[in-house]
Amino acid sequence: MQAEGCRWELRLLEPRTQRVLLDVPLAPNDPTFSLSYMHSVFRTEVVSEYQIREGGIVQVRETFTDPGYGMESSPDDVTGRLEQIDGRLRMELERPIPNLVVRVQRAQNNRIAGLESTDLSRVLGDGPVAIRPAKICSPEG
Repeated sequence: MQAEGCRWELRLLEPRTQRVLLDVPLAPNDPTFSLSYMHSVFRTEVVSEYQIREGGIVQVRETFTDPGYGMESSPDDVTGRLEQIDGRLRMELERPIPNLVVRVQRAQNNRIAGLESTDLSRVLGDGPVAIRPAKICSPEG
C-alpha cells in the first residue's frame, strides 16, 4: 500500500561508497521494474521482474529463451513455477532480494525499466551497481 502523496523510485548506487549514480522513477501506483541482459553463454535475452513490497525488493518472475548455466532448464517443473509461453520459458518466483547488486557490462546489454527503459552501460559504464528502493513523498502528502 502506498501512502498518499508518496511514490517509489529506484536509487542506483556505487556499492562501496553509496554514491548516487542514477534515480529511476517507477509508476506511481505500480512499484515494479525489470532488469534485462544478454546471457553470457547463449547470447539470448533474460528478463527479471521485481516488485517493491514493504520497502524491499522481491523478484517475481524471470523470462528467458534458452536455459543456461544457473537457470531452470525444463518446463516440466514439478513446483509449477516454470511454464513455456510463446517459445520462451517463464518462471514465477517469490524471491526477496535484500541486497540487489548488478554487474553492468556493455557486452551484456544491461537495461533497467521502470517508467522508462535505460541502457545501464551507456549511462553508467561498466561495473557493479547497487539497486535500492527509495520512497519519495511530496511535502503536501
